Amino acid sequence: MSKLHINKLPVFPIGVVVLPGTIQSLQIFEPRYLSMVKDCMSNETGFVITLSKKNTSGDSFMSQGTFVEIIDFNQLPNGLLGITVKGTQKVSIKSVEQAESGLHYAKISLIPEPVVDDQAVLAKFPELINVLSQLKEHPQVKSLPLEIDLLSAESVSYHLAGLIPLSPIQKQVLLEAFDASQRMNILAKLVDKISENSA
Repeated sequence: MSKLHINKLPVFPIGVVVLPGTIQSLQIFEPRYLSMVKDCMSNETGFVITLSKKNTSGDSFMSQGTFVEIIDFNQLPNGLLGITVKGTQKVSIKSVEQAESGLHYAKISLIPEPVVDDQAVLAKFPELINVLSQLKEHPQVKSLPLEIDLLSAESVSYHLAGLIPLSPIQKQVLLEAFDASQRMNILAKLVDKISENSA
């Protein structure tokens, strides 16, 4: 995955943002996406999730998204296919084409995470580590196959962003943040707002 640069990868524009390292459950019902999931599972590959933007000229979506891998699937009580995906890499989406099936394919390139001084970044945000430490112990979170590294600013920032109640646009801003330090700064403000609203 470190050399991810693929000419044709399916893109799934939806109303959620999946951050690297985080887990998301999805319901699949459109034939084009059922076919995409089937292909991904038979070829043991993943696809790209990006936030869709509704506009007057039809559907469009963000140029940054996350490459995800399917880690589980099941038939839901409502008859739909349920899949669980895990985000692995932040990616850039270019040269989008739409197949006859309606499925979008794009040229994908990996956006590497800049190296930061984990210790220095984390030392500035003890309250965020505290919030994540508490969330980590929640039974619902414990049941997820998450690999949270409290000594990595990248891991802390992405997992905290994935676990606290944020809007898709707020999560997209965090996904597009330049590095973990910038992401932690944004998160600190968002967590303060959440605390004020719940006080």
